[in-house]
This record gives sequence, C-alpha cells and structure tokens, in this order.
Amino acid sequence: MTSEEAFFEALSNSIRREIIVLLYDRIELTYSDLSSYLGISSGLLNFHLKKLDGLIEKTPDNTYKLTQLGRLAYRFITEVRAGSEGSREQKPKAEISGSLVARRVIATVIDILAIFIATGALFDPQILGLVGSALLHLDEVLTGHPWVFHSDHLRTVLATITEIVGTYSHVFFATYIFLTLLEAYKGQTIGKFLLGIRVVKRNGRRINLVESGIRNAGKLFLLPIDLAIGVILYYKRGYLRYTDYYIDAVVERVEGV
Repeated sequence: MTSEEAFFEALSNSIRREIIVLLYDRIELTYSDLSSYLGISSGLLNFHLKKLDGLIEKTPDNTYKLTQLGRLAYRFITEVRAGSEGSREQKPKAEISGSLVARRVIATVIDILAIFIATGALFDPQILGLVGSALLHLDEVLTGHPWVFHSDHLRTVLATITEIVGTYSHVFFATYIFLTLLEAYKGQTIGKFLLGIRVVKRNGRRINLVESGIRNAGKLFLLPIDLAIGVILYYKRGYLRYTDYYIDAVVERVEGV
C-alpha cells in the first residue's frame, strides 16, 4: 500500500477521523483520555491507533499528538465537512500577520476585563479615576509636539500605572494564575477562545505549566521589555515577544475559526 493509499485508508473510518479531530482540539491526549472520549474498547482503540501511524505520534510523556501529516489530515477533514466553503491556504505556524496581532491584543483585553469584572475592580471609583488620569497624561504625551519630550507627563503615567498595580496587586495575581492555568490546559484563555487563537509549542505540543507561567509573567509584569526584545531581535524568526522565543511557543489561528 502506497503512502497516499495509507493516508486515505486512515481517514476512511469515522472513529479515526474523530481521533484526529480530538487531538487537534485538545493538542495532546493520553490513552485513557482517548478511550474515555471515544467510549470504545481497548482492543478497538489499539487497532485504530495503529491505522493512524504517521498521522499521530506518541510523546515522551506517553501522550498522543498529531504529526504534521496529521494536522494536514485535520484540515482535509474540516474542508470536506465544510463542503462549499472551499479550501483554505495553509499558513506557516509562526506567521505574524496584522490580523493575528489584533486578535492577540483583543484577547488579552477580554481576559483582563473578565477578571476585573469578576472581582468588581472595574467598577471601583478609585481605579476608574486612576485609569482616567493615566489616559489623560498619556494623551498629552502622544499629542504634543514630536520634538518635545514630555517627561513629567510620562513619569505621571508610569507612577499612576504603578499605583494601580500596587493597589490591585491581588487582581493582577489572580489574572496571572487564571491565564497560566488555562493556557497550560489547552492553550486558550477565554479571550483566545473567543478570538479563535491558541498558544502551542512550535512542534505542535501544548505548553506546560512552567512555560505558561513564564509567558504570562512576561505579559502581565514585563510586557514593554518582553515586546521590545521580541520585536527587535526575534520578529523575523516569527516571535512577537521574547518569552515566546524563550519557551519556543507560537500563537496560531485555530482551524475553521
């Protein structure tokens, strides 16, 4: 049987197609996870896993994930299911497009707003006053003459931001825990889920808890430095932030969204 025949043979069964979809959606699953999701016997599961050889692979952690060919199979499945939508062009995983950057920014705003709403901080008159003050001085910095450096206004903005962080440190800490746990679980926070993006390792695996903690520390506490180093040194390699380069992670569009 040729590799082409083996590819289509692997996709000819609905259970095998469901395994591919599950692994794309969940990034990695254990044998027990697959058995639980599919509700089939061990013998039948083993049979289908063997049929998917080349499309899936076992990781050192004894989980299963899609290979590059498996990700291609997922796209093939979704295109067939979409029918008249037509095929979508495959894009490099590490591509940084304006659309993707916009989705990342909006997703972050949604995540932070969700935490501030949940904790009631968003409706606190004190924080609203601080934010308003920071925006006012920032506007004065941005709309002034380009050759005049408004150091006083800029210092006021930074001081106000520092005061906000200090006053609501518990909220920022809760946000950090929230983002770290969700991204380590499935690569998606609430914002990323709504915007149809997720963070994964460049090799297609999900990021672990430590790696998620590193990238979210950069996002919440060191963002200006994280972005500056990433854009200056690693943008051409497909990274927008240094912490993403450090843990070898990329943000990608979720197929079909």
